[in-house]
Amino acid sequence: MAKIAALIAVLAFALMSFEGVYGGIQPGTCRLVCDPFQSGTHDLGANGLVIPLASSGGGAPGPAGPPGKAGPPGPPGPKGEGSISRGGVAFYATLKEDFSKDEVLKFSNVITNLGGRYDSSTGTFTCRSAGVYHFSYHLVKTGVSLRADLVLNDRVVAGAVAVDALHTDTASNSAVLQLRAGDRVYVRLNKSDSTLKDTQNLFSTFSGYLLYEL
Repeated sequence: MAKIAALIAVLAFALMSFEGVYGGIQPGTCRLVCDPFQSGTHDLGANGLVIPLASSGGGAPGPAGPPGKAGPPGPPGPKGEGSISRGGVAFYATLKEDFSKDEVLKFSNVITNLGGRYDSSTGTFTCRSAGVYHFSYHLVKTGVSLRADLVLNDRVVAGAVAVDALHTDTASNSAVLQLRAGDRVYVRLNKSDSTLKDTQNLFSTFSGYLLYEL
């Protein structure tokens, strides 16, 4: 018993000495264990000792591993707000009455007016949403000559003429315009003879639609 008590005292002293030097066994350190048992038996030997060893420090980082598998797709984003979500903008109207000289043409027979931006009482399309628009017009004359201009805010952006003293003829043109909110587009005669008064055949037309918003 005296030998065992002496061995325990030696081990305790050794552990206290190493803990004082190394500050105890810290995470990331390793321990060197001398087997305290006799070889081949479970009898406690005289030379058993546990010696903590300080970590030698981390080595250089290894090369990056191969990329992992792609994760599942994320949820769909919110729906964008465009012209389709607002119901679209488009109009199509035909001329019934005859006009002449320098009058603004009032296409009073409105067939399509999505968005309600065409006013048949004035013959004017008024832009509400800034964007790129397409316009076209076709006019049949009854006199010798006819000239009609597509007008944006009192500025001519396209013109069409028809000159034929012997036959009915058509003046037509189209344009793609970038509009701001509040811009006005209409068709106006330019020192012209009369247009054809047409209540049934829909020969003279004015139309426009939004290509995309800005």
